[in-house]
Amino acid sequence: MKEAERERRRRFDALFRENIAGIASYCSWRSRSAGDEQDAVAEVFLTAWRRLDDVPEGAAARPWLYATARRVMANQARAHARRTRLSEKLTTESGGDEIAAQPDEDPVAALVHDVLRSLEPRDREVLLLAEWEELSPAEIAKVLGCPAVTARGRLHRARRRFRAAYDASRSPNASASVVAQSSGGTPIYVHPLP
Repeated sequence: MKEAERERRRRFDALFRENIAGIASYCSWRSRSAGDEQDAVAEVFLTAWRRLDDVPEGAAARPWLYATARRVMANQARAHARRTRLSEKLTTESGGDEIAAQPDEDPVAALVHDVLRSLEPRDREVLLLAEWEELSPAEIAKVLGCPAVTARGRLHRARRRFRAAYDASRSPNASASVVAQSSGGTPIYVHPLP
């Protein structure tokens, strides 16, 4: 084995060790199944291996990997949507019914997941990158391909929308009133002072 090949392998191994946990976590939140998650993680690191010369050095590699994971997950989502449409078409034509079982889940975690699912995909993604993946706004900007100030603004608005939806879900009979809706249709609540 040539020295250049050994150096390439060492660089990839270090990149993998430093980032596997974060990329796996990111993919698990965005995937529909453990199999999809594992496929996505494998695809991210296969892409990194193939394009190792394009992967930035040092800390800049982390946002590059998250951006790659984002594209891999988007490709998976499109493929899943195509399969779902085909399945629905076949089910409709055959007249069969499908019932999906919901796994048992902690009530608070279920509420958080429900609220996250109710958000626009753009809000959900920026929240997950910031809170679960612990990326900085500058790193989020690199993942999303936008200026850092835009990422900070999106994060601020997404946190505000999440909080409003979470509060509304916890106490739907509270004396909050909807005063407006965001551009994505998410209600903005105002709670009266005590």
